[in-house]
Amino acid sequence: MSTKTEADLEGDRRILTLKNLMGRSLILNRPEALNALTHPMVLAIKKHLLGWQKSELCNVIILRSNSPRAFCAGGDVVRVSSDWESGNQRGAMQFFMDEYAVNHLIASYEKPIVALLDGYTMGGGVGLSMHAAFRVATESTVFAMPETNIGFFPDVGASFFLPRMDGQTGMYLGLTGQRLKGRDLVYAGIATHFVPSERLPMLEKRLQEIDVVDYNVVNRAIEEFVAQPEGGEVEYSLGGVREAIDRCFRFNKVENIVEALRQEAEVEGVEGEWAGRTLERLMGMSPSSLKLTLEQLRKGGACNIQEAFAMELRLAEGRLGSHDMHEGIQALLVRKSNDPQWQPPSVEAVDMAKMYLEYFERRSDYQMEFLGGAAFSEYPYAFGLPSEKEIGGFVRGENPQAGDFALTRGEVVAFFVRESGNKVGVREKVNWVLDRKTRLMPDSSVLQWVK
Repeated sequence: MSTKTEADLEGDRRILTLKNLMGRSLILNRPEALNALTHPMVLAIKKHLLGWQKSELCNVIILRSNSPRAFCAGGDVVRVSSDWESGNQRGAMQFFMDEYAVNHLIASYEKPIVALLDGYTMGGGVGLSMHAAFRVATESTVFAMPETNIGFFPDVGASFFLPRMDGQTGMYLGLTGQRLKGRDLVYAGIATHFVPSERLPMLEKRLQEIDVVDYNVVNRAIEEFVAQPEGGEVEYSLGGVREAIDRCFRFNKVENIVEALRQEAEVEGVEGEWAGRTLERLMGMSPSSLKLTLEQLRKGGACNIQEAFAMELRLAEGRLGSHDMHEGIQALLVRKSNDPQWQPPSVEAVDMAKMYLEYFERRSDYQMEFLGGAAFSEYPYAFGLPSEKEIGGFVRGENPQAGDFALTRGEVVAFFVRESGNKVGVREKVNWVLDRKTRLMPDSSVLQWVK
């Protein structure tokens, strides 16, 4: 009989499981650290997911937390930094190799996974949830990818999912670490559903009753618990600045983004105020992280999901060997002095040609070992609101179901509402996109896609 190691025991304490009927719940249980992922936790998650994938007695997986404050606020980067600095470089890199392998396993999983994102969902918590077919936000959900603030970069598959968000939204979130809350996650495409937190126990029980491995059945079950917006009003916190986000974050150089924000900040109104706040936020980030992140996300848009994780592993090794990652972690998470001394101290002083060779071209001794076979370029399941790309393709006649692509607004909206089964938020999302991206043909009610 094998004896469990200390790491095994920590994993058992911090990752709880619940078996009921045909459902399996994996429960994060490190509330004092907002469920920040340790290496033993990652390994425990891996063990349970691999076992349940083979079990004929399991039809659906639920990922959730034991704390109302956080689903998972990130990875334990303080420990990773300490390992690297103390000479345990292999141990530091093994954390990322195992974490990314689990993220990819979730993306490849052959059964429905439902992530209940109640509370803080940041960094490593995003990696556990974003690749799942179903991602349920609540009124307490707070999403962010704040890695540039500690001298790192958005990882856990962000290279894949951020560039595929509407317009330049992913670039904005990845560079600034801006937080989104509650229903915002649904409108941004991060969450697939919004369910009030008080309904989560009932939802979990309902999912455990599902007696077939069927994604559409799971989707319909979740829809039973979705709540309408209070007062019937649908609001998206980025709605009023979406055009400004696209204007300012469309460039391939951080210097150009900064200049675009400066110009935008001179304009009175909501967009000018937003640009001023965003510029101030960017100026506090690690300059080298900003440049690395922009290059990473531009490249990620052309990567399949395996290529994205492989690239991130190389970047993680590079950042562990940098000054800024350890300085950021010490200043923000250890000393909590919020006064990191970045090197170089400004965007202009960062030698991007040198960084490109160091991070993207050099060979590494560390390689990803994937647990699943997925190598897709787009997520295979789409249970959230339609994307701008989908809506634009339909208006332009690229979707065979469009038929005669001389379509009116009413016809476009009706199509997406019907296809979604009258999903909450679809009508509003399609109308928002049409307002910004189309105009009427001369003397006609037919739409023309113009942006």
